[in-house]
Amino acid sequence: DDDGTGGTGGENPVLTAISPAGAAIGLQVRATGTDFGSRQGTGGVKVAGVDATIELWLPTEIEFTVPAGVPSDAMASITITTLAEKTATGEIDITPPNTYRVTTDIASDQYPCWGPGGDWIYFSSTRSGGANWDIYRIPATGGETQRLTSYEGPDFYPDVKQSSGELAWSSTENHLGRNPDGDFEIFTGFRVAAPGGAVTQNIQTENESRDLDPAWATGMHGGVRMTSTYEQVDMDGSFVAWRVMLHGTGGVTDLTEGRQPNFSGDGRWVVYNHEDNIYKMGTTNGTPVQLTDTGRDWYPHWGQVNDRIVFQRMGDAGNSEDIMVMNADGTDVQEIVATKNGEYCPTWSPDCSMVVYHGHRWGNFDIYVYVVP
Repeated sequence: DDDGTGGTGGENPVLTAISPAGAAIGLQVRATGTDFGSRQGTGGVKVAGVDATIELWLPTEIEFTVPAGVPSDAMASITITTLAEKTATGEIDITPPNTYRVTTDIASDQYPCWGPGGDWIYFSSTRSGGANWDIYRIPATGGETQRLTSYEGPDFYPDVKQSSGELAWSSTENHLGRNPDGDFEIFTGFRVAAPGGAVTQNIQTENESRDLDPAWATGMHGGVRMTSTYEQVDMDGSFVAWRVMLHGTGGVTDLTEGRQPNFSGDGRWVVYNHEDNIYKMGTTNGTPVQLTDTGRDWYPHWGQVNDRIVFQRMGDAGNSEDIMVMNADGTDVQEIVATKNGEYCPTWSPDCSMVVYHGHRWGNFDIYVYVVP
């Protein structure tokens, strides 16, 4: 009914979802539900008892900014009060500065990367049940997930080719009898635009030890289209070293010792982890260049347009992992996300405006995004 001031509804408000599921102070959040009323009027939103600035008010959607003064790095209550003076309640995760939370499942969500254009985030998860890992994707601000793989073996380390959407990952799946020993091999495939949204499957390596960490080249240099990690073993199967491999028109070649490789935007450089430090090396020639020397650095990712490298570093006390960023020559190292709980495996968005990572804050691993200020 009309409230006498031009607003209608709001007698029985119901809050059904918050997107993203967590956000830092100053970031915008969308609340969806029913019967919020046709206009705000004297209604409003409080986060942990603090009034939030309303950006949009519709009968089924409210957009507001997380206000200053709420406790950071904690769960906070949300109270929506309508013009009819009725309330709907929920909660939101107040995340570290300049970050937001994407997933909230009780399963473990790890190893995130970006889809083309930054609209989707791909990741590995145990949410299919048990200890098996599959590849999923979710809208970059949260929402409904889509399961992309459903093989018997675990599927890890997804990476998506920005120009085509082709997915690469590492799996123990025995594809058409071509991985009989059941170790990790590199697979590629395209998402099928059909109910279920699974991916096609093509095996790229067939070695007798593990192949991990596939990463596509954005700028194809010297005919190289992908890099990955190969586990070098001796004749009796004992571990020898991790090797950075290049996949291109000339086949698969061994670049150098290291793991967790990734390309520069133009494809001329590979950045990687060697003995827990970050190095880079020319794709077609050159010698390794050491960029860090802490012995506590992993998972580097080279921004495709900003020429900056984001990576994971263990804290001085050895009890947490933080997200760092530096120039491509190793200078200007800065900490961008640091909590007592640990943040892992950062990856730049295609336009380098955000970094996705997985964090361990509420008893399990979830996907988070850092927004560059």
